[in-house]
Amino acid sequence: MPVTESKAKKAKKASPKAAHKANAQSDVLVAALDNAPIRYTAWSRLFIGELNCRIVPHTQEEIRGYADSIHAVGQIHNIVVVECDDGRLEVVCGGGRTKAIGLLVEEGKVNPDHEWISYKTVPRELARAVSLTENGRHRAMHPAEQIAGFRALAEEGKTPAQIGDLLGYGVKHVQRMLKLAGLAPVILQALAEDKITTEHCQALALEDNPDRQVQVYEAACREGWNNKPEVRVIRNLITDSQVSTLNNSKYAFVGEKAFSGDEIRADLFSDEQGGFVDKLALDTALLEKLQVVAECLKEAEGWEWATGRMDAVSYHGEDSTVYRIQDEPDAVYTEQEQQRMDELQDQYDEYQTASDETDALEAEMDAIDCAAQLRAWTPEMRAQSGVVVSWRQGDVYVQRGVILREPSETEDEPAQVPVYERQPEPVDDISVPLLTRMCAERTLAVQAALMQQPGKSVALLAWTLCLNVFGSGAYNRPAQISLDCKHYSLTKTAPSGQEGMAFLTLMQEGKRLEELLPEGWKQDFTTFFTLSTADLLALLSFCTACSLDGMQTRGTGGTTRSPLDKLETALVFHLRDWWQPTKADFFTGLRKPQIIAALNEARLTGAARDAEKMKKGDAAELAEDKMRDNRWVPVWMRAPDAEKSPSDTENSSADASDAAFDADSHHTLPDAA
Repeated sequence: MPVTESKAKKAKKASPKAAHKANAQSDVLVAALDNAPIRYTAWSRLFIGELNCRIVPHTQEEIRGYADSIHAVGQIHNIVVVECDDGRLEVVCGGGRTKAIGLLVEEGKVNPDHEWISYKTVPRELARAVSLTENGRHRAMHPAEQIAGFRALAEEGKTPAQIGDLLGYGVKHVQRMLKLAGLAPVILQALAEDKITTEHCQALALEDNPDRQVQVYEAACREGWNNKPEVRVIRNLITDSQVSTLNNSKYAFVGEKAFSGDEIRADLFSDEQGGFVDKLALDTALLEKLQVVAECLKEAEGWEWATGRMDAVSYHGEDSTVYRIQDEPDAVYTEQEQQRMDELQDQYDEYQTASDETDALEAEMDAIDCAAQLRAWTPEMRAQSGVVVSWRQGDVYVQRGVILREPSETEDEPAQVPVYERQPEPVDDISVPLLTRMCAERTLAVQAALMQQPGKSVALLAWTLCLNVFGSGAYNRPAQISLDCKHYSLTKTAPSGQEGMAFLTLMQEGKRLEELLPEGWKQDFTTFFTLSTADLLALLSFCTACSLDGMQTRGTGGTTRSPLDKLETALVFHLRDWWQPTKADFFTGLRKPQIIAALNEARLTGAARDAEKMKKGDAAELAEDKMRDNRWVPVWMRAPDAEKSPSDTENSSADASDAAFDADSHHTLPDAA
C-alpha cells in the first residue's frame, strides 16, 4: 500500500476473526466521537498543540476562505479537542477553522470570549489517532503528516500491530511508515515542502544512518537537473556496492543464514520483500560454499584433490598452463539401469505436454545418467585427477577429471629474446572488492598522517607542482593537485566509513580550518591576504593531504602498485595507527587459507593451527581476537620496506625537518595584512 494513501485498505483474504478485531478497534474511535456530547466554548480557550497531526500549514487563501464561510453561514463542522489541566482546550481536529476564527477576531468580527464554537472532547490517549483519521476525512493528509502521526503514536509506546488495529491499517503499512519516520529531519522537511516525494523517501530509507541519508540526498541533488534528485540516483548511491537479493541465484544458493542481520539491507518498500547484500560478502559466501561442495564430492567420489572457484576452468589462457581438462568418458550403465532407462523413456514419450509426472521421470533419468557417468571415471583416473566446482550461468557447475599439469608440461623452448614476466604478488590473490575497500581505508589513513606533518605535506605539494611546470609529468604521484577531494567515495568504500579514526581526525582539523576562512572568501581570493602565514600553510597542508589518491586497480597484467608506497616510507607511516582488522570489515573478505596464512605471518602459529580446524566464520573471529594487540598489516597493504625500521639518523633528520618548518613558517611568506 503506498504511503501516500490516507485511507486504509482492507487486507486481502482476511479471516473473519481478524476482520472482526479490526472493526472492533475502529469502533473505539467511532464511539469516542459519536458518544461525546457537543459543547460550546470561546475562541480564547482554544490553542493548537503538538497533538494535531497537521504539520503542513494551510495557505493564507485557505484560511481566508474558511473565515469568509464561517462569517457568512456559521460553523458547520465541530472541532475536536482534548481538555488540559489549565482549563484550555487543545485542538486535535479543526486547526484550520480555529485559525480562521482567529482571523475574524483580529478583524473585530467575532468576540473572542463569546462561547459559540461547537466542539467534542476525546481522551488524550486517542487524540493522535482521532487527529489522523478525522483530518484525513476533511482534507487529504500530506504524507509528511501521516509519517509524523505514526511516529507520535509509536513514541507513546504503541506497537505497529496496535497502531494498525487502531487506525485500520495492516502491520506492514505501519512498519513502512515508521521506517520513513526514522529519516533525517531535513529530509522529512523536504517532503513536507514538496521538494521530494515519498518515492525519494523510500529510496533514502534503504540507509539507516541519518547523517549518511543527508549526504546521499545532497549528492543526488547535485547530480540532478535543477538541483532535483532522482530516485534512481539515490538508490544507486546507497547500494552501488551491493546487489539485490531478489531473484538472485547466488543468494538463493548461499542462503539467508550465511549472513548476519546487519549484512542484509532490507527493503520494506519492495512488494516482494527483497533487500540488498554486499557484493563482496555474497561472493565470499558463495566461494566458501562452492569449496564445501567440492570437498564433499572429493570425499564421496574419491578424487585426488578438489577446489571451489568462481569461474570454471578454461581450456585457454592461464588455466591451460595449470590444468588439463580430460574428455569425459562414455557413461557406463549397469544392465538394470539400462532396462530402467528404457522403461522411463517409454513412459516419458507417452506424455504430450510437460507435467509433474514428466518432471519426476526426468529427475529419475538424470540421476541414473549421473551415476553412469560417474562410474565411467575409474578409480585409477580419480586417483590422478580432481574435481572443480564453480558458478556458471546461475548454477553450480562441476568439472570432474581435471588434471594438474606438471611443470615439465608447460616448459617451452628457451626464448631467443629476453622476455620480462611479472612475478605473481600477494595482492593478486586478494579479491577486487576487498582490495578496493582496503585501498580506501589506507588512503584516508595516509591523508590523516600527512596532514599531521605539514613540512612534508607542503614539500609534496611543491614537488607535484614542479612536475607540472618543469617536468614531463611521467611519474607515479600520490597527490593529484587538480584538486579532487574524494572523501565521499572513500568513506563509502572504506570499511570504517565516517567512523574511522583517520576520517574523524581529518574532519576535526577541517572544521577548525573552515572557521578561519574569511567572510566572502568564495567570491574574492584577496580575502586570503588577511590570513597569517601559519594559517595559509595549515590550509595548504590540509588540502594537499585531502588530494591523495591511493586506489589500486587490477587488469590482465595483475594489480597496480600503490602510489602511496614511497610516501608512507617518508612519513614513517604505519596503518595500524589508524586501522584495526576485524572479522566483519576484513577477515570475512579473505578465504580461510588466507586467514590461516595471515596468522602465520603474524607469528601466531598456534592460532593458525586452531583456525585450520574451524569454520571460516569462527576462524575470522579468532583472527580478530588474536590480531587485536599486535601491529600486523597485510603485506599487500604496506610499502615494500615498511617493516624495515628507519635508522635513528633518518628519524631525527625527518623530525628536525618538520621542526624547522614549524619554526620558520612565520617567516617563509610575508604577512599580507
